[in-house]
Amino acid sequence: MVGRAHGIVKAALLALSAAAASCFGHLPPCPAAGGPAWTELESAHFRLRTDEPPAQARAALTDLERLEAALLFLFEAPPDLDTGRVPVVLVDRGWTDFAPRQIGGYTFGSVLFQPLIVMASVSALAREELIKHELVHYLSLQVIPRQPPWLSEGLATYYQSIEYDAASGRVTVGRPPPDLLRVAQQFRAASVESIFSARAIDGDDASHFYADAWLTVHYLMNHRRTALNSYEDALHDGASLEAAWTEAFGAQTPAALALEVQRYLDGGQYALLTYHLPAREPPAAAERRLTDADVHATRALLYLTGAQTRADAPELAIAPEAPLAGARREVEAALRQDPDHVVAGAIAHFVLKAPLDVAKAAALSQRHGDDWLAWLLLAVAREEHGDRDGSKRAGLKALELSRSDRSIQLRGPLARTN
Repeated sequence: MVGRAHGIVKAALLALSAAAASCFGHLPPCPAAGGPAWTELESAHFRLRTDEPPAQARAALTDLERLEAALLFLFEAPPDLDTGRVPVVLVDRGWTDFAPRQIGGYTFGSVLFQPLIVMASVSALAREELIKHELVHYLSLQVIPRQPPWLSEGLATYYQSIEYDAASGRVTVGRPPPDLLRVAQQFRAASVESIFSARAIDGDDASHFYADAWLTVHYLMNHRRTALNSYEDALHDGASLEAAWTEAFGAQTPAALALEVQRYLDGGQYALLTYHLPAREPPAAAERRLTDADVHATRALLYLTGAQTRADAPELAIAPEAPLAGARREVEAALRQDPDHVVAGAIAHFVLKAPLDVAKAAALSQRHGDDWLAWLLLAVAREEHGDRDGSKRAGLKALELSRSDRSIQLRGPLARTN
């Protein structure tokens, strides 16, 4: 499924056409037809797919690993913390078929039950604050699984400013983002007070919520770090929100803390916090060449997820119907070349709503016996055809296999099959 983009596609998968198995639109040909090769690289924490040359792909993967290491260091998490392998797609050619030119990258909270990072090859990770913001969300939740919205967004907006110098190992955080600072300067004490009790972000006032959360965490990091650490530790240990507040701030009320934040904005002092990250070169990544079917399935996901960038640049984004049509064509091409392609089959069912055939799903799980997604398809197929016991067995197998990667979240689909 595609998360954070409810209703991205609602139409059923069209019947497979007899079109030739080549790539579409302005995209270059697929590898077998003379186009650029696509490579998948797996490191400790990321699985990167790209049409960039291998040397550039390795450099991009190293940047991601170093960014994660720096963030985990700042969060005082064990450097060997298992955070799973987050899927990443780095696109060199054909970006504007998926997203506007001025959008350098984007993220999704759940695509086929995993987070996804997408970047254009011309983007520098150091400048992609959105991607750093979402990576902070993902990693901080590995350390503090339960966070109120103000803390979650405050941490993400604060640490999205992270700067990392690989040569010196110096990590710097705390530089105020101009857009957040601009909104924060329209300060309202009552607004800051209200974020502490909010259980969700009001979409009509989201910009003020983000700015208030950022300003609050910025203040706490500079002047009340001990209280912030106590609050985070209490949440980590399972305390309720109320108990965590008392542990950190004692009898101080949210209104009183909001007044402190106001005084900070009016003339308080702050510093850019600098740390030294011990040198730790990531181990070499495993590499494999992607098949044309793999490339088609990857591009189908790009069409579907990139469509959501239209909100950031509606005048330049591709036409509303084009992403769905492009995704369908890519899935069709993938399944023509490999009828048992697991990812293409999963997109066809979970995103494009194609029906599942039990016998085909069973054959798929036998051919790909170590693939959690193949077993999930079988679990759903059996559930849809009334075989609850068979669905449960397949679902448990999917869950068992998925535990090797903490980035996979199967609670939703398995709740339907068990």
